[in-house]
Amino acid sequence: MKNPDYVIWINNMENKNNILVERKESIIFQLDKNQNVGNGWIGGNAPAYFDDKSDLFSEIGSDYHFYLCFVDPLDKNKMVSIFIPKEYENRVSKNIYPNCSLYVFEHPASKESLYSTYTEFGIVKHYISEGIFVSEEQAFETPFFIKFGGNPFHIQEEEYYYTELEKDRYSFLCQIDEDGYPSGLFHSGTSLPFGFGAVYLYAIVTEDSIKNPIVGYWQYS
Repeated sequence: MKNPDYVIWINNMENKNNILVERKESIIFQLDKNQNVGNGWIGGNAPAYFDDKSDLFSEIGSDYHFYLCFVDPLDKNKMVSIFIPKEYENRVSKNIYPNCSLYVFEHPASKESLYSTYTEFGIVKHYISEGIFVSEEQAFETPFFIKFGGNPFHIQEEEYYYTELEKDRYSFLCQIDEDGYPSGLFHSGTSLPFGFGAVYLYAIVTEDSIKNPIVGYWQYS
């Protein structure tokens, strides 16, 4: 059964405005190794949507791994997938808009592919849990893996991370925080993809739509 607050948020414009316009509240998600509730996953194979979309990867090629995908909390028929460079140096050298090397694709919701074309085998697949509707104060006090809406919680409070994004009318959409990794997510000897950091997604956000989600930047400890 879906979390009641989650369902209320999906169907309540006032709550939607609180999250993406007034930004007083947010939805937080955790990771679970066993419980698949259909909200997406980290690790494992990329969504099957990409099986016949090799043209999307003309610039990415084999130097990228699938990182995660999650269902858009605004529309269960849409999914967001993130692909990251295999080499850490290629991530850290381009970690700020407009030259961020992490790729984001918005696409129809999809099951996991049977093919391991883009799989990162250092990550043990975990599922994204149901979302919990919380105030910004509660979100700050609660460990999370994804925080959708509200305001970003930064590791480094430097304006240059988001100055160019705001000039181009991008607004904060969600963050993926490595502080929310559960034990057992990585094989022994595997390094954290973002140096115990966080990835921040931005988009063109209005009261009734979200367009062009991108990774605005990522920060590390």
